[in-house]
Amino acid sequence: MARTTNLDQRWAQLIALCENESKFQSEGSHPRLLHLVKTQIDELAGEMGFSQRCILTRDFRAERDGDHIVRIITG
Repeated sequence: MARTTNLDQRWAQLIALCENESKFQSEGSHPRLLHLVKTQIDELAGEMGFSQRCILTRDFRAERDGDHIVRIITG
């Protein structure tokens, strides 16, 4: 099995944070935790090179090759 790359790990973290954000928003609970998750998404997405528009709309896309992320589509 191929080794997981740093980009794969960061992508998985970003997607997990987005899933948590969606869950907290739909539940209407944990406003402080929701704020923390939003801040983490903004920071991580910015570090990964996503445009401000992509970050605001949460429109994150990547190109895969098998199980690996090979390119971030920064929009």
